[in-house]
Amino acid sequence: QPRQQERDAVKQRGALVAWAQCIATERPEAARSVLTMDFRTDTYRRELRELSETRLSENCFRAMDREYRAMRTGGLPFAGALAETLIERDNQPILPRLAQAALRPMPEPRSASDRIAMCMALGAPQQVAELFDTAPATAEEDAAVAALRPAAAICSQNGPALEANALGLRSMLATASYRLVTEEGRGQCLKTIARPRPGLRSSCPEAAPFAVILDA
Repeated sequence: QPRQQERDAVKQRGALVAWAQCIATERPEAARSVLTMDFRTDTYRRELRELSETRLSENCFRAMDREYRAMRTGGLPFAGALAETLIERDNQPILPRLAQAALRPMPEPRSASDRIAMCMALGAPQQVAELFDTAPATAEEDAAVAALRPAAAICSQNGPALEANALGLRSMLATASYRLVTEEGRGQCLKTIARPRPGLRSSCPEAAPFAVILDA
């Protein structure tokens, strides 16, 4: 039973990635639009559900492994898979984009977990990029998640601890990272103690409202 459950979990993660890749390929503008919506709203939930029920082209459907052609998942994992797919398809790697995002005000967080995820992405961009480089449900993913636990602890030190499994954490970091690199924020600045990259200029004041964390 445990082995079967483990295999089923791996198949579900694979199906999630396959569906997200197909939808992001065939409806990229709709995917980008829903990821910029406020996830606390009924409109977001409706648009995300409709996007998840998109009828795929025959080519995309047939290109997926047969075992990936049906899945059940929550809204956050699907949104996270969409976000990660769109991030991967941009020409510029995520690491320098997150480094640049750390030098400007970040978008307004929409929940406590969203704030923690943004803090982690800006304070530990190297570790977040390494997580996105791993295949889902693998030992490499588990190791990358473990490497991010210290950042999660620091970013949640003024509130409840972040409790999330690998799928949940990866999904939160993907959606937060997507907003960080695509939206011009008007909220707080994150001041890191990592040495700045040459040529990067900050639009944040020296006295940022909170300070975090890790050198990449």
